[in-house]
Amino acid sequence: MKILKSTFLVLAILLAFFSCQKELKFDDNGISVGTLKKDASGDCLPVTVNGVFKVDSVLTNAIFVDVQVNVTTPGTFDIKSDTINGFSFARQGSVVFGTNIIRLFPTGKPIAAGTNTFTVKYGTSTCSFDITVVGSATGAAVFSLGGSPGGCTGASVGGTYTVGVALVPANTLTIQVDVTTLGTYSIAAGSVAGFLFTGNGTFTSTGLQNVTLNGAGTPLTAGNAAVTVTNIASTCTFNVTVLPAAVVPAVYTFDGGSGVCTNFLLAGTYTINTAVTAANTVTLNVNVTTPGTYTITTNTVNGMFFTKTGTFTTTGNNTVVLAASGTPTAAGNATYYAAGTSTCNFTVNVAAVVPPPNTDYFPLTNPSWWSYTYSELTGVGDTSYNVVYGTKTYNANTYTEIQDNFQATPYDTAHYRKATNDYWEWAPTGYYSYFIGFESSVYADINFLKENSTIGTTWTTAAYSGSVDDGNGNLLPATLKYTFKITETNTSITVNSVTYSNVIHVTVAPAFTVAALGITDGVSENDDYYYAKGVGLVKMVFTPSALITGATPESFSLKNYKVF
Repeated sequence: MKILKSTFLVLAILLAFFSCQKELKFDDNGISVGTLKKDASGDCLPVTVNGVFKVDSVLTNAIFVDVQVNVTTPGTFDIKSDTINGFSFARQGSVVFGTNIIRLFPTGKPIAAGTNTFTVKYGTSTCSFDITVVGSATGAAVFSLGGSPGGCTGASVGGTYTVGVALVPANTLTIQVDVTTLGTYSIAAGSVAGFLFTGNGTFTSTGLQNVTLNGAGTPLTAGNAAVTVTNIASTCTFNVTVLPAAVVPAVYTFDGGSGVCTNFLLAGTYTINTAVTAANTVTLNVNVTTPGTYTITTNTVNGMFFTKTGTFTTTGNNTVVLAASGTPTAAGNATYYAAGTSTCNFTVNVAAVVPPPNTDYFPLTNPSWWSYTYSELTGVGDTSYNVVYGTKTYNANTYTEIQDNFQATPYDTAHYRKATNDYWEWAPTGYYSYFIGFESSVYADINFLKENSTIGTTWTTAAYSGSVDDGNGNLLPATLKYTFKITETNTSITVNSVTYSNVIHVTVAPAFTVAALGITDGVSENDDYYYAKGVGLVKMVFTPSALITGATPESFSLKNYKVF
């Protein structure tokens, strides 16, 4: 599989690379206390990247990354990232209680094209985000706006808009685009009400996707402001509601004071590992002394928080309904503190549900993980750790991402999907050939496993174009195709002293054609893959054919795993 073979084929290079990496250091000078918002795999969530990162281009403040922090103690902060590929991100300032958007600005100049993963730190909290650097000659993308030439399809606005109040990082406009050609983009969305939205960046995949534009300016008139989104080839429109300038922040107190919220009403069901929906709310009672706008937000506990932004129009007793967000991560009671111009607390009970066992032969459930040993590296324990952490879309198919961590260091990402009884991998066409150096920039959707097929079932891929090295440094045109075969079903195998039952054994024969060498459908090797039901890939064995001189069989064996 890609996530293992790519690790160990370049093992010596990686060891040298890691030994030369600059040590990651942070300054911790802030006095505020809080945590960066992130998902279970440590990726900053949410994160907004604006701007085009090009090789040898000087980065300015027109390029930035927005992350969010949950602050429990207001004060100053100093957030920095590590330095990768010649540039880094940083920001200093102060934050208030609750959720804050921090806009990080870059310094430096990108050295090489590629995707770089940055880690930022706020206090003792860290999270990561990816930045794609394109070549200096990268051209403009070709794309259309969703809903063009009418209303913007699926558009959503972030933040509050008030006459006379300048827009901040929370003011955003998210739109849908359909990308047909990769490259850089610049989108503008203007209004006649004194504010606009802009976005710049790079599309790295084709198809439907969302783009977040960042607001700027100061609204001049109240009401529905028509915003026109434009690119070179299309336009669409969206209305943004602007509040009157007379609206001021409300002053109010929660019933219950600083203790338990009086007569709060919790709606919806809360179940471990089940994301909340619009039905999950809490209704609180407040006493308003000054009408105006309000934002009420709770702390984040057990993977959830509650929030609501709105306007109180009358004094006296009012109710406010806060919407839940997130996914509960543990069963039991959790206490939430609603914070506005006063505080009160309420308790949510999360029910425990035991999920049904996973019966897939190649599980793709988040956050399942597997670790492997390599036959060429003995006595060093697990040499590769692979974890499910997200999704990506290619050619209208959604793939589960599995990150390969080499000795606890993120190294590579593979993309898999299941359709009925077939498993597919979106990968460079040479990844299922272990011993020949097949060069190709082409990616393909490769069917690598059929879980309900009978013994003897075979299938062959298309012939992929590329090149091979003739042994003298010359690249010769070549094609490569794979023949997969179900060799055994419902068998068993012992791997690292553990016996796995209900195993499917798949053999793969990579055959290449090199006209210049007189080779037609030459089989370079015969590879064996073993998949256990409810576990996944438990063993791989790569055996070179007589065409590959000087090579010996190599294998990868499952050591530890956890499937959800």
